[in-house]
This record gives sequence, C-alpha cells and structure tokens, in this order.
Amino acid sequence: MSFVIAAPEFVSAAASDVAGIGEAVRAATASALPSTTGIPAAAGDEVSAAVSRVFGAFGQQFQSLSAQSAAL
Repeated sequence: MSFVIAAPEFVSAAASDVAGIGEAVRAATASALPSTTGIPAAAGDEVSAAVSRVFGAFGQQFQSLSAQSAAL
C-alpha cells in the first residue's frame, strides 16, 4: 500500500513552473517561425530549390503541430 501526500504550496509551485515552461516553448516556437518556414535556396539550381521546399514543408508541419499542441 502506498500513500501520496501533496502539499498545496508544492503543487502550486509545480503548476507555475510547468506554465512557465509552456510559455517559453510557445515564445521559442513563435520566434522560430520565419526561419523554419521561409528557407531560401542555397543556390539557383533546381536541387537547392527542392531541398529548401522540403525543409520549409517540415517547418510548416512543425508550426502546425505546435499550434495544435498549444490548443490542447
């Protein structure tokens, strides 16, 4: 048999810490938006353009998933 004792002040402090972490992640995600979705091609050839589109698509997926997780 186990017993769990939770002091309200510690639970409140933990909730505040988790909220702070969430806010830091949201701020980092927002600041990364331009550099993760608008990746310029490294050169003028079609391979560079294709690679930048692939990475830009991954960045857009990341931003979409981040927005969905923030909504939860």
